[in-house]
Amino acid sequence: MRSHRIVLVPKPPGPHVRAEVIGSKDPAPTDYHLWYYGAGVWKSTSWLGVRTLKSVSDMWNYQEILAELRPRLVVEFGTAYGGSALFFASVLEGLELDYRVLTVDTLRSRIDDQTIDHPHIEVLTASSTDPGTGHRISELKDLFPGPVFAILDSDHSAAHVRAELELITPLLMPGDYLVVEDSNLNGHPVMPDYGPGPFEAVEEFLADHPGTYSVDTDREAKFGFSFAPGGFLTRQ
Repeated sequence: MRSHRIVLVPKPPGPHVRAEVIGSKDPAPTDYHLWYYGAGVWKSTSWLGVRTLKSVSDMWNYQEILAELRPRLVVEFGTAYGGSALFFASVLEGLELDYRVLTVDTLRSRIDDQTIDHPHIEVLTASSTDPGTGHRISELKDLFPGPVFAILDSDHSAAHVRAELELITPLLMPGDYLVVEDSNLNGHPVMPDYGPGPFEAVEEFLADHPGTYSVDTDREAKFGFSFAPGGFLTRQ
């Protein structure tokens, strides 16, 4: 007989609970989000055998965005094991684009060889806030002109994400797409004791730089929950 283990994840208190579906009071998406995150499902998600550390519904959203945007350059801050970089490359390959995926991380040793050896993926071992990272993005924009899709998924402290936003925003043009991942931390709705993270960084950046981005709430709400609440952004 197969045994089942139930993982109970307590809801964070009070005002930190954020409605997962914009304009909806249905608790089901938040309940599922808390279960999905707390049970660690995202830790076992992989693409072509390489760990991605993402929500599968977010990944599906990303491929829809890529199909609509048709970017020739994807910029990823935070490579981890390299599964998401491989995923982006697979989608762009399917779109028959001449493209480059630039993935940036300070730790190269854990990145899978499939990612390192991929002919259209460039692995940059550097900090995502280093000026040299911005310079390389500028070079690749010249080599692969057109729309850009960027995703921030490295150090999740508010200060670091704010620095990433300050670096990448001038490099993006109107219509380019930016996703700030893990804005679900600090009670949005997971890990209420995390401290200021991506959600707070985006909130403060948009307040200080009004008109730089529009928040794509329709895209965020499409599958009921996202690991990037408030983090689906279109450059204006």
